[in-house]
Amino acid sequence: MRVSGGLNNNSISSLYNTMFQGKVAMHNNRLNRDLFPTNNAQGQGSLSANAMQYISEIKSASSALSGALKELSGSAFSKSTMVSSNSDVMTVNFTGSNLSNVNDMSVKVDQIAMGQLNEGNRMASNALYGGDRGTNRFAIETGGKTTQLSINVTAGDSNRDVQQKMATAINNAGLGLRATVETDSATNTSMLRIESNNVGTAERNAVSIRDVSGNAVAQTGANEVSRERQDAVYRVNGGEARTSQSNTVNLGNGVSATFKAASDQEVSVSRGKDISIIRGVVESLVRSYNNLFGAAAENVNDPRAQGLASRLMNVTGAFSRSLQDLGIGFDSSGRMTIDSARFNQAMDSGRVEQFFTEGGRSFGFGAALGRLADNVANNTSNFVSSAMFGNSLGGNTSYSGLGTAMQLSLMNSGTLFDYMF
Repeated sequence: MRVSGGLNNNSISSLYNTMFQGKVAMHNNRLNRDLFPTNNAQGQGSLSANAMQYISEIKSASSALSGALKELSGSAFSKSTMVSSNSDVMTVNFTGSNLSNVNDMSVKVDQIAMGQLNEGNRMASNALYGGDRGTNRFAIETGGKTTQLSINVTAGDSNRDVQQKMATAINNAGLGLRATVETDSATNTSMLRIESNNVGTAERNAVSIRDVSGNAVAQTGANEVSRERQDAVYRVNGGEARTSQSNTVNLGNGVSATFKAASDQEVSVSRGKDISIIRGVVESLVRSYNNLFGAAAENVNDPRAQGLASRLMNVTGAFSRSLQDLGIGFDSSGRMTIDSARFNQAMDSGRVEQFFTEGGRSFGFGAALGRLADNVANNTSNFVSSAMFGNSLGGNTSYSGLGTAMQLSLMNSGTLFDYMF
């Protein structure tokens, strides 16, 4: 056949669209006839809303999973920062732009900044309360303002009941105080504890509690100070003591430290792996794995989706013992979980890096799961069965909503190829 004037880009596109739409129409008719022979009069077969959502979910999740695994195979562990040798005593954050300007250092935490703590009278928990009944009002002064609170004491209240009513009133007031009732089961006694969240010796952090009407404060001893507010005290590189009203201090050159506990031992601050980046990538892996597994496992009516869920479980099951050693486990539904304490220990020992980087993308957990994730991301339609396709929406969700790339994937995949010709 001879075409006068040849084919330009517009005519090629027009010819392609005509051929493609004809192919789709022919496929829809055959798909509708083969899968839904009783509905031939109702129009062409279409992609169900559930199928479209499922395809979108597994494509997005598998792409994210593949990306996380690639980062964990090397790049996530190549980024350095300043780290603490003892994160139970002190954590470190680097926000500078040039790590080469930062020298290693040592920090000794003599005392952490704390807020005022009031510990009341230790009272027989179940004994009948001996203070005033009815409405008891008390005032708390902190942060430069005074707030009045009230509780209602009934005839049958025990000591612990009244302590708990006071703790609840204080916590609900939003004053920056944390009130709890501490019970000693051995002596069957209880005590009201009131601790300020505002640390340091600043006068605004002082807490004063007094009765206004009734005697709940005097009876429970809620106004008794057992620990005065205090500043943090620390030393850098064996130098003189420094103080801070906050537990977060600036060590210079973009390095800050947050004190967690006092210690007799110095804590080293030096270059090391950026745990926050690595943990973030691992959390992304867990999240995207759970999204992919969940979409497949919950699609109970599609055998190919169930097959994908099984393949995911086979891969993770083969490495379950090693994953558990890193603090990565699985709940009863088959979804991944992270035990933070075990993960941090594995990070400190280097086991996390060894597990994910050993062999790169050639073998091991990352390679096996990565190949499956890439397969799903690049050949998404192979993981959905023809049974997912129907015309329940009357043709309103046909192939046109998926875009050309997905249309071609669906037309040429092994899943639907048999229906095309």
